[in-house]
Parts: sequence; structure tokens; C-alpha cells
Amino acid sequence: MTAGFNNNVTVTVANTYYNYPAIYDVDLAVTMPSGLTMYGDSHWHYDTIQLGQSVTINFQVYAPTAAIGTTYQGSITLTYKALGDTSYTQEVHSVSFSVYAYINLILYGVQVTPSFSTPGGNATISGNLLNAGNLAAYDANVTATSDIVVPSALSSTFLGEIDPNIPRPFSVLVVFNNVAPGNYSIQIKASAIDNGRPGVPYVVQATAAIQLRRQQSAFPNQARGGATGGVLGTLIEILRYLEGIFFGSTSNFSFGHPFILSRVDFESSISVPIRSP
Repeated sequence: MTAGFNNNVTVTVANTYYNYPAIYDVDLAVTMPSGLTMYGDSHWHYDTIQLGQSVTINFQVYAPTAAIGTTYQGSITLTYKALGDTSYTQEVHSVSFSVYAYINLILYGVQVTPSFSTPGGNATISGNLLNAGNLAAYDANVTATSDIVVPSALSSTFLGEIDPNIPRPFSVLVVFNNVAPGNYSIQIKASAIDNGRPGVPYVVQATAAIQLRRQQSAFPNQARGGATGGVLGTLIEILRYLEGIFFGSTSNFSFGHPFILSRVDFESSISVPIRSP
């Protein structure tokens, strides 16, 4: 049974003994030990159960957290008559109930910073791991995996012990392969073990979205700046343009610079009205 929950219990009674083609006036009683709480009636009655037939009952038993690690002894008692019997036959069957704690891992608040990157770039994935159970988890580990992520020790973090109901923040760094730009998803997997049953780890997963964009040039105007290049080339063209306006030059930037700044571009860029010559 799991502590802190109402546990479903099923009992099946079958008449399989060939000496009893049928049993009559069947009384089924379930006795639960102190420390466990059984809901509903504990007795069931059947007029008859034929040979080869069976009946099934279901009930719920609550196991408190104080009972973690404890094994209880209960019983099932059957009383019935066979055809021609003058007295009842009674059978008593012992039933053991072991109470276990549980681990319930939850990943939440997972986010990627920044929300976009570049092929070959990197990002940080952060979030919280919560153990919503009633037993501490051990050897907890969080790992980010994807076809676009370069395998690295940085993309995994060891959290160790995760006590119940105490969120543990985590952060991992992922480096991206040189893949095509686009929208991708990264899988976040958290795992931990129960020290009492270490053979079956607890695993929970979540996903995070990332957009990879092409890297923008740091000097977008450099290609237009020709031999002069960049900001310096732009300033020289502006000065030439002013020279043409105020001193009547008819030269269309005759110094061999391929960049041509129109009057409309210049006026809009400096937001100052200029009188035409």
C-alpha cells in the first residue's frame, strides 16, 4: 500500500473444491489491523456459489504516512454450508499489507535564456525539480538532450538528495551544433532513486523550445561602404552631399566611392529640413 492514499483492495472467492458442487449461505468478512482504515462494510453475504464460480469484492484502505515501512496482518474469514451439512464450515486466510512511501518527481518552470540563439551558439536552461511524494529521493540528476545539442558535461547537473515538497532549482548550459536555422525542442530529463528500492529509478521529462537564427553581421553597412568602409565611408559621403548642396558641386561623388546617399535618405536620417539649391 502507498502511504497517504486510499488504496484499492480486491478479494476474489472461488468455489473450486469438487466435493462441494455448491456452497450456501456464504458470509465473507474482512478484518483490517489497527493502523489501517477500511472504508465501507466489512461483511458480504451470498446465497450460493456454484462449483467453478467466483465472487469479487472491492474496498479501499487508507494507509497513513506514520505507517511507512510497516507490515500489517489482516484476515479474510469465510463461513458457509454445503448441501446436506448440518453445521457451517469456516475458513480463515491471513493477508499481509506492507506500507511504502512514494516519490513523485515534477519538473516545472522550465525556460530557455535567451529564447533564441544561433547555430554554434549556446543558451541556458533553468527550472525547478519538485518531489511531491513523502519520501526523499536520492542521486537526482537533470540532463538536457537533443539532436542539436553538443554532448557535454555542462548540459547535465547533479542535484543529489531531493526532500519532499522542497523545490530544487537547476541550471544547465547547452551548446548547439551547426544546424540549419529553425525552431527546435530540447528534452529535459530528471531522474532519481529510492534508496530502499534502487533498482527502478524514477524519471520525469519536459521539453523546452529554442529558435536558432542566422548570425547578423556586426557592420551591416560595410558592404556598401566600398574601399572606405563602414561608418567612416558613410560620413565622407554625407560631407560630399553637403558640399554639393551649399557650394553647387555637380559632382556625383566622383571620388570613386560606390555608395550614393540620396537626399531623401539623408534628410530622413538626420530629421533636419534642408533647403534645395
